[in-house]
Amino acid sequence: MLIADVSLLVAVVAVMLLSLDYDMTQPLLAGIVTALGGERGGQAMGLNVFTLFTGFRPGSLLFDVALHLGFGAALAFFSTVQLGAAMAAISLFCSERHVG
Repeated sequence: MLIADVSLLVAVVAVMLLSLDYDMTQPLLAGIVTALGGERGGQAMGLNVFTLFTGFRPGSLLFDVALHLGFGAALAFFSTVQLGAAMAAISLFCSERHVG
């Protein structure tokens, strides 16, 4: 939505939805990582947070390089990478089943 020339209200709503999505998935990921860690839940969570924050720097640098192409092009590039990651995750985790 942010690639198109939209009003400020539409941009604010789009960013709010992205934030809501993050707020709804982050606790679930933390729970999954802690459960997978077994008796070392804290260590598993530490590794999760380490990889999360380590990824912030290269992602920011890559987005900065893409910004030289223009804001719309940078967002399109970012969206394409995210879509590719989502498709890879679907194929990699399609065999996962609920255990409980």
